[in-house]
Amino acid sequence: MLNKTLIFSYLVAVCLTACSRKQKFDRDKWDDGDGITFAYRPALVDDLIASKQLNNLKYQQVIHLLHRPQLSSKDSMVYDLDRKYDKGVLTYTQTLVVFLKDSVVTKAEVHETHPKKK
Repeated sequence: MLNKTLIFSYLVAVCLTACSRKQKFDRDKWDDGDGITFAYRPALVDDLIASKQLNNLKYQQVIHLLHRPQLSSKDSMVYDLDRKYDKGVLTYTQTLVVFLKDSVVTKAEVHETHPKKK
C-alpha cells in the first residue's frame, strides 16, 4: 500500500511540474486554441520576451510570428494569455502587450489584472 501511495504521489508531482513548466517559444503552440482560450501561451510568453524575438519587428512581422492580436491600435497590440472566471464573472486576465512606434516594436510586456477588492 505504501508503494502505491508513493507512486501516486510521484506521478502527481511530475504532472504538476510538467504543466507549469515554462516552454521555449513555438509559433504553432502559440496559436493553438479556440480563439478564446490559448492553453500554451502562459508557458511560452516568458521565452518570447526573454529571447527578444519581438524587438524591432515591424507590425506585419509580428502578425506573421504571433498571428492577429485580440486587440490592436496604432500604438499597441494585445494578445490574450490567460483568463479565469468564477461563477461566470471574469476574475483574472493576463495579456501580452506589444508596444509600437511607427509600426515597429519598442517593447513587449505581460500585464495582469485582478478584481478590485471591495
